[in-house]
Amino acid sequence: MKKIATIIDNFDLAIIDVKKLDLPKLTKVAENIKIARDCLFQLRLELRKMDSISTRDEIHFFKKQKPYIRGKLNFFLELNDFLIDFPATGISKQRIYINEQIAKLKAKKAEVFDFAKYCRLNATKLDHIYFLRADHQLDLFMNKHLDDPEFSTSHDFLASQIITFNLLLKFYDNELELLKTKKSIVVIKEVRPAILNNLKWYGSKTGFIELINGADAKGVFGTPTPESLKNLVNVCEYIFDIDLGNHQKTFTEIKARTKDQTRFMDSLVAALKDRIRFGQ
Repeated sequence: MKKIATIIDNFDLAIIDVKKLDLPKLTKVAENIKIARDCLFQLRLELRKMDSISTRDEIHFFKKQKPYIRGKLNFFLELNDFLIDFPATGISKQRIYINEQIAKLKAKKAEVFDFAKYCRLNATKLDHIYFLRADHQLDLFMNKHLDDPEFSTSHDFLASQIITFNLLLKFYDNELELLKTKKSIVVIKEVRPAILNNLKWYGSKTGFIELINGADAKGVFGTPTPESLKNLVNVCEYIFDIDLGNHQKTFTEIKARTKDQTRFMDSLVAALKDRIRFGQ
């Protein structure tokens, strides 16, 4: 089973590599779909190579490992359709569309509530029925997902759907939060007070990114998350009328400094001490 674990680890690394690429969202999703399909193919071949497999390992594979990859594949396929059909403009239209997708998803999840609860609680009582290929129920489910009997159990596909549901719900919630921020930014831009007209950032962009990361890491605007940092960057760009570019790349460069990693923050501390001391 070590080889199977390695295949899954390589899948995770490949997905991370795609995330780092400067590519359109749809292109990234298409690449992720290919990676997930290739991973499933490798898992299928590896399982067939095994002369024997313990009941424990077989249950673990069909309960956790295969559904993890298949669930991600289903998620990427759904995400592809979402991005294609997502309204290009209009925050209200976009919000309505996302809420419609959430409603549909919750209805589907409600249909399998008992099994979703079984998975959520990590129950094991029925594992020998759900996740062993020798289960006599398998034929009842084959027409649903048309999988290979050697690579399927009666419920591994359903387990992957539960994973997909959870990934999609998290994605939709994040998209709604982004729309809230986007709406706030639009309001700021449309009703920009005159006092902000001459408010400019005269320091370096790198210094600004250092400051923003420090504030976010401190949690002064709420619990730090990748999304909170992204939102903070967007708001600051609008307020100070500045384009910070690829702030993640800039922060990586800051981390790579061999000395004076907090160069700008240190200069702020020094300036504040001078003001306190000399009243300037």
